Amino acid sequence: MITIEYSSMCFNEDNYKEKIDEAQNFCSKEGFQFGIQIHNSITQPLYNRVIRYKDSIPLSAHSPVFSKHFLNLAMDDAALIRDTFNEAKKHLEFIGDKLFFFHGFFMANEPIVMDMNNYRKVIRKGVGEDLCYKGSFIMNPELFDTDIFNRYKETFLRNYKMLKEENKDFIISLENDFVGIGSGLQRPREILELIENLYFDIGHFWTSSLLHKFDYYEAASEIIQKKNITGCHIQRSLIGKSVPLEKIYDTHSHIYLESEQDVQKIVRMLANKGIEKFTLEIIDGDLKDIETFIDYIS
Repeated sequence: MITIEYSSMCFNEDNYKEKIDEAQNFCSKEGFQFGIQIHNSITQPLYNRVIRYKDSIPLSAHSPVFSKHFLNLAMDDAALIRDTFNEAKKHLEFIGDKLFFFHGFFMANEPIVMDMNNYRKVIRKGVGEDLCYKGSFIMNPELFDTDIFNRYKETFLRNYKMLKEENKDFIISLENDFVGIGSGLQRPREILELIENLYFDIGHFWTSSLLHKFDYYEAASEIIQKKNITGCHIQRSLIGKSVPLEKIYDTHSHIYLESEQDVQKIVRMLANKGIEKFTLEIIDGDLKDIETFIDYIS
């Protein structure tokens, strides 16, 4: 059965119950399972409310949740990676989920403080300004063809192998990155070569196609056919091809809005592959997003 999740980005402390009840009832009526995904930006008060549903609604988590540092497999400190992972997986054990997915390739060797309220600030501090495109938060695409990137890639692979070998009771999955500075899993090449399991964010992949100049639909089709996709983040990007690269940002917009990104085409590719887990990672996502998604796959 297909599961349609609300990310916790879809609601807040004031409207969470109304939106969750409405979505659960609608999905059940339409023959889908409804779930909730705890986003790694969730506040403690909202988390305390969401966790009450763990015995009645399937919960998942965008790891790590409430972590001191981002989980970065491209850094040399294997002990810190191991400690961060072990602490983060406690949340999954509590909700009974074996899928551990995260953004795990930052081009930085020092720990990056996980402060989601000041995300760009802490990433800039951890990664540095040398990787920026025209001084922006966007990655200079030329840096993917450098020795420094290759060194980070080797370290990532070593630590990725370590985590998989030490945690065989979990499905370790990486999410493809937004095109921000220091993010190593932006391009189709690295997604295809480096990781076994992919949590596919179709909005991030759209921005990647703009920065790296590849065909969004052809590349998505190849990835969908070749990778083990453990779930999908569904969102619409309102960034078009005419937007200057340095002004790209991750809009996390309603899928029923119009833009140059053909969300329906990608969603149908995923549904035809037999993917069964879809997360609406949309700022203030609502029932119309669910209705639109169901219409897309019908």
